Amino acid sequence: MSTLIVGRTMLRRSAPTVAAYWAIMLVVYSVIVASVSTQADADISIWATSGGSAPKYFLLALGVMLYIQLPIFVGNGVTRRDFTTGAGIYIAVIALGYGALMAAGFAVEHAIYSANDLLAVQQDPYPVQSVADGFGMFVGETLVGAVYLCVGWLIGTTFYRFGPWWGIALLPLEAVPVAVAEMGFDSLWMGHGLNHAFDIDTPPLPVGVLISLAALATLWAVNYLFVRDMPVKKVSG
Repeated sequence: MSTLIVGRTMLRRSAPTVAAYWAIMLVVYSVIVASVSTQADADISIWATSGGSAPKYFLLALGVMLYIQLPIFVGNGVTRRDFTTGAGIYIAVIALGYGALMAAGFAVEHAIYSANDLLAVQQDPYPVQSVADGFGMFVGETLVGAVYLCVGWLIGTTFYRFGPWWGIALLPLEAVPVAVAEMGFDSLWMGHGLNHAFDIDTPPLPVGVLISLAALATLWAVNYLFVRDMPVKKVSG
């Protein structure tokens, strides 16, 4: 029961921030796509370019903020195990919402581009051309989003536990799961860039799923290892 309370509380606290971010994101996207969809040379997916990086950094920031909530929950009697499990529920829900939004965005943009005869002029084939493509996009974005959240959580935890110098020193190592997960789905921009640089073909969807699940399991375990005996100053709230 405590894990559900933790997850629900985290979601309630972050809901205004998440809603505000996506409201701004969707307004900006709508303005851009409305302006380019009438041009015959609109040869890229605006949704892919706008959603290829910025929302992931937002997820990373949400993950970093998880460390702030640990003293609050522990100070109110929640065990560290329940906190980490509740954080896992929170991460899963946020990642699923992100994956659904990204897949839905491609579906809407595909319809707009199709109505304006823009699909034939794309530099690369449009990322989502069928229901199967949409499902693959949903799975990939959900798992990559979850990895970003978990890495953000780990960054916050290491800074909190080990201090700023060790926190900075560990950043390159903490970026590895993100790079691996993105490469598994050839995600924009990091994964696609690394696959292209090393001449790596995009792995099949099941391989990308397994890679991301392994990264998530490792990240959750490391976070719990750091959190389970980490001294915190108890606070109320």
